[in-house]
Amino acid sequence: MKNVLLTLSLILGLTSSKAQEVTKVGGFNYPESVASDATFLYVADIGAKMKPTDKDGDGKIIRLDKAGKVVDNNFFKEILNAPKGLAIDGDILFVADVDRIVAFDIKTGKKLYEVDFVPQTSFLNDIAVWDKTTLYVSATDKSKLFKVNLTNKTFEEVLTDVAIDGINGLYADKGASRLYVNGFGTNNQVNGTIGYINLKDNKFTQLIQLEGLYDGITIYQDVLYFTNWIAPEKKGILVSVDLLNNHKMTVMKLPEFIGGPADLTVSRDNLVIPAMLEGTLYFVNIKKELMYIN
Repeated sequence: MKNVLLTLSLILGLTSSKAQEVTKVGGFNYPESVASDATFLYVADIGAKMKPTDKDGDGKIIRLDKAGKVVDNNFFKEILNAPKGLAIDGDILFVADVDRIVAFDIKTGKKLYEVDFVPQTSFLNDIAVWDKTTLYVSATDKSKLFKVNLTNKTFEEVLTDVAIDGINGLYADKGASRLYVNGFGTNNQVNGTIGYINLKDNKFTQLIQLEGLYDGITIYQDVLYFTNWIAPEKKGILVSVDLLNNHKMTVMKLPEFIGGPADLTVSRDNLVIPAMLEGTLYFVNIKKELMYIN
């Protein structure tokens, strides 16, 4: 019921006030994640079919300029199956590919190494860099979070005090010892939550009570942004939570719904959001936020 009310509020909001400035770039298959460095954007494309767990060898990483123009349609030559979460640390791009994390040299495109998760999961999803030797990665199919040791290429499960159903998006806030997380839900239910894990004691704090099909998550200028599919069709929305203002939640007004809004990033005052079900990237300008529902 809460999600139905939220969707109705959004529909009503589309008829009034000015929407965010949005640019769309198409031509992808099923883009799931986007990451940014100082020069380029990198998009993880699952492949020709929407099969995120298949080892079919048709996934790829596409390199774009900051305006969204394709620079290289398949820069990293390692065979990828269904790449999803991306994260950049210095000159290394980390890719979550079904049941492994692959590390690439971002300058040469060559594979550096990989961390194998078989048989723990077949749906590694988002990646968050903690430091030079530590990553966190979500396994959405198992509702598990893993901590990865890059020195010896091992991993261990992070056991939280409560389950995070369909854990999906991750964002590391090292200064606060927090890992912000959200969930896509389980058992075809809209029961995903959003909050943060205190990594000192692994306790989860829920930020808002509204459940959803949550996917991407990031923080920019003390505002937490996240995506909610609402349903597996073109009904997705973009939401913000003001971390300095009593966790005030706002649904951002866009010109249209998004089909499968996934792992987003920030680039030049834009939120760049892959729309998986549309084969499109949305560039949403947030320099002057225009919002309509509190």
